[in-house]
Amino acid sequence: MKAIFTIALTLGFYLVTFSQSTDSRETVSRNSFWTETVINGVIKNKFKWQMDYQYRRTSDPADLSAKTGYSSNMFKNDFQHVYRPWIHYQLNDNVRFSLSPFGFWESYTGSVESGSTRKVQPEYRICPQLTFTNKIFNNRVIIDQRYRYEFRYIGTKVTTDKPEFTDYQLGTDYPDAGRKMRMRYFLRAIVPLNHKTLENNTFYIIAWNEIMLGLGKNTANDKIWDQNRTFCLLGYKPKMDFPMRFEIGYGVIYKNTFSSSINSAGQLYETGKKIEKNNILQVYIIFENFNKLFSLKKKKEDLPADPLKQ
Repeated sequence: MKAIFTIALTLGFYLVTFSQSTDSRETVSRNSFWTETVINGVIKNKFKWQMDYQYRRTSDPADLSAKTGYSSNMFKNDFQHVYRPWIHYQLNDNVRFSLSPFGFWESYTGSVESGSTRKVQPEYRICPQLTFTNKIFNNRVIIDQRYRYEFRYIGTKVTTDKPEFTDYQLGTDYPDAGRKMRMRYFLRAIVPLNHKTLENNTFYIIAWNEIMLGLGKNTANDKIWDQNRTFCLLGYKPKMDFPMRFEIGYGVIYKNTFSSSINSAGQLYETGKKIEKNNILQVYIIFENFNKLFSLKKKKEDLPADPLKQ
């Protein structure tokens, strides 16, 4: 009952926040392809580690559709690389404390072919996090609630005409205006389909929603509502000695953003505040216990030699 109440409250909060934030702004759109590889492992007892790597590609933004070379192809442009480590402390089955002590983002804006100025922007983040997990409907449905606070250090954009994620100086300036904070609330349901739990050879459905609120002195009042993400994915946990899961699905993000245009000098500039709708194809690869890979390797080495192969 508590989980159902939480879901209803979250949806209500989302609808109110979104309706207040969008006002009468124009909505522009783009298509994106996101991948994420998640590697989990055990440190000792209740302490665990995790490494996230994200790679994202995107189409040209729809407000550049009149420009030469515009494309709605979600694979067209490099968009983002993310490297984010985590340390977890599993207090019990229902509560987990987490810290990402140092995460690095590098993001591209613009597209060479569409005529907009190509820029790359680095960002560092420190993220404490708290996750609550409960099971409902005879323990069949897993409900996760995650509270994440981000300390963001956003660097200055550097103009580039190259598609790689390496064409900027590591000494890029990180001005005070780029020091921002953000609160993220995430609500997820996991539903096994052909088994009652996430055991081997299980297909499952994941549905989640996340609300992000900008905070701090460098966040304008009309930018407090930052974005909302909604995803639905199909997952599969195969029968393997080394535990893994695979997930694929569709998501949509509504983001409080600025539209852009190009002046006669070919420079990108802001023309007004809009809402960006991002249609996303998402793929996850999850390694559930990376430590087990080494134990399997050791076990294999300890096996007696096969005399027929000697």
